[in-house]
Amino acid sequence: MAKKFWEIWLEDEKKREIDFQNYLKLKKIKVEKEREDLVQGHLEKADHNLKFVKSTLELKEFNDWAIVSAYYSIYHASLALCALRGYSTKDHSATLLILIREFYKKFLTKEEIETIESSTIEKEEVLYYIEARTKRTKASYSTQKIFNKNEAETLRLKAINFVNKVKEIITNSS
Repeated sequence: MAKKFWEIWLEDEKKREIDFQNYLKLKKIKVEKEREDLVQGHLEKADHNLKFVKSTLELKEFNDWAIVSAYYSIYHASLALCALRGYSTKDHSATLLILIREFYKKFLTKEEIETIESSTIEKEEVLYYIEARTKRTKASYSTQKIFNKNEAETLRLKAINFVNKVKEIITNSS
């Protein structure tokens, strides 16, 4: 089975950099100057989406929308990390590329090296993003109405962990 694009980015730094430069040229990734406001805005949106997930799961009827909202909490937290590094994007693949390029086993400053455990995104966190994206697509676009509450709750907990990890990275980068 052929590797997915994000798996190649995890393993091949040269391919990752070529694709990053192409995304810049295509304006799928933009360089941003207003970092702090973007970081804060995306974190607030991530928290807002997490609150919606929790209230939606209490209704017991809209697990599909809980999955969608959990994904978007992860996505907004990811966009906060992009903004932290001075980038913005409206493309999900470009967002993932920035996450892998900037945070997966890579340390950009001496301060980040000193906080190894708290300033990296490990493969597991990247996979949360992928898993949530897949489930969000299914919940958003399929005709299926019934989604497993346990699956939605599991994704909610993963989203909480991911958002908390992002907040930790941002705090340690300040």
